[in-house]
Amino acid sequence: MNQRITAGRRAARYGAVPLALVLALSGCGGGDEPEAGESTPPPKKTATGGGPGPIASMPLYDADGPAHIDLLALTRTAGNTVTARFKIVNDGDETIDLGTSLNEAGPSRDRDLGDALAASGIGLLDARNEKMYFPLHEADGSDCLCTRLHRNSVRPGRFISVYATFPSPPADVQKVTVVVPLSVPFQDVPITGDPVEPLKSQVDPTKVSLKQPRILDVRSLTEGTEQSVDDDPDDRSVRLSADVLFAVDKADLTPRAEQLLKQVAQQIDASKGTKVTVDGHADNTGNDAINQPLSERRAKAVADRLKSLVTRQGVGYESAGHGSKQPVASNDTAEGRRKNRRVTVTFARPPAPAPPPVSGEPYKRNSGAVLGSSTFRSAEAKGLTVEINSLHRDSSGLTVLVWTLRNTGQGDRKLAFEFEKTAAVHGAGPRPIRLNSAGGVMLFDPAAKVRYNPLSVETGPCVCSVVGANEARKVIGPGNAIVYWNAYKPPADAANLELQVPWDRAADAVVKGLTIK
Repeated sequence: MNQRITAGRRAARYGAVPLALVLALSGCGGGDEPEAGESTPPPKKTATGGGPGPIASMPLYDADGPAHIDLLALTRTAGNTVTARFKIVNDGDETIDLGTSLNEAGPSRDRDLGDALAASGIGLLDARNEKMYFPLHEADGSDCLCTRLHRNSVRPGRFISVYATFPSPPADVQKVTVVVPLSVPFQDVPITGDPVEPLKSQVDPTKVSLKQPRILDVRSLTEGTEQSVDDDPDDRSVRLSADVLFAVDKADLTPRAEQLLKQVAQQIDASKGTKVTVDGHADNTGNDAINQPLSERRAKAVADRLKSLVTRQGVGYESAGHGSKQPVASNDTAEGRRKNRRVTVTFARPPAPAPPPVSGEPYKRNSGAVLGSSTFRSAEAKGLTVEINSLHRDSSGLTVLVWTLRNTGQGDRKLAFEFEKTAAVHGAGPRPIRLNSAGGVMLFDPAAKVRYNPLSVETGPCVCSVVGANEARKVIGPGNAIVYWNAYKPPADAANLELQVPWDRAADAVVKGLTIK
């Protein structure tokens, strides 16, 4: 039964729940029920058995009604693991069904997605090493070392206790960001060694066989007109516009190309890798009888120039042309074709500079702070406003944006894919895959003329709010609001930024003059 439910849920992670899944859910028993209790008056001790209260509290926007989640503990536990403890409180007048609200988001082709009926989507983000840690699973099935939420509803005025056990980040990682679906993340949380009283349903990781830990790379993308930079924990790919590097149908470098390649050479000098690959690409204009050799000549021209500019010894270079076979954007638009005409230089990622000292504090629930606001230009978004609540860089260099979408109009507003990154709105391909999220919400640097995309995990999903999940609140009534978030990793000197929120265009609502604190 569990395998059928999980398979069905994976197929529906980003769409409507199919009838077969609804029938399967209704026919399965609950079991493994999390501890529950009254939410008021507040207990004198936390659910962990001690302490004056939660580490932090965040709103949780479930479709069934208002709630909040308290982080009670994040501590190193047996078997080289880390366990997080939470309390989810129902703040509304209707029962909240959390059955699939906290599962891991992702495309159905990802066969390693966590248990769909459990809190498998809670993650530990180690932004310094750019890794996302998800809860452990038993080796003999899909059971998660986390609270199973199927058929464990939260009645009005009550709460449930939830746990999740993760593979431990390296011992020198002392703080992480705790990411919870449908909630604002808990940023810069210390990992302690404090003892935690286990829940009745909690699995001891030392007494079961475990699957390979699910630890995913976190990636960043910075897009500019002349160049874009893709970073993962190991490699950097610099995509240079062929329109800037060369004249039309030529492979001779322009004066501007010289300036850009000097910048790339400095990055290669700062890295520790011994291999640089250079790949030339074209759009689909014409045919590859012309595009293929042209892309090869252009790649070779860039590689040859980098050889003379890089001062570090022991670096090898490989160049290749691919014609129009590997587009990164749609060839149906002029903007997409421009992006496909490119030369990409890939090399070992140079060490990141130390982030500046932390000057602000992470977002706090009900803080009421508004750093700036904007209305949408689209007629379909009339009455909706964006309010910036927090833009905080923590000790790892991670910057978390928290923003509120508020309905000041007269009628309900339904949300679907408006905040997604799409080719039609952003003039670029849908890579990295965002999937019903706030992945199209960008930080723009007017001075550098680049936009910082929200971070993504290697399987595609954005490190940001999942707006279109089945369990997410997708309707905002008059006078109501939903708090969303996005995670970025801009350079330390990024300042005077703009927030660009899409609707019918990439920057439909714009908030200017933002400072990271």
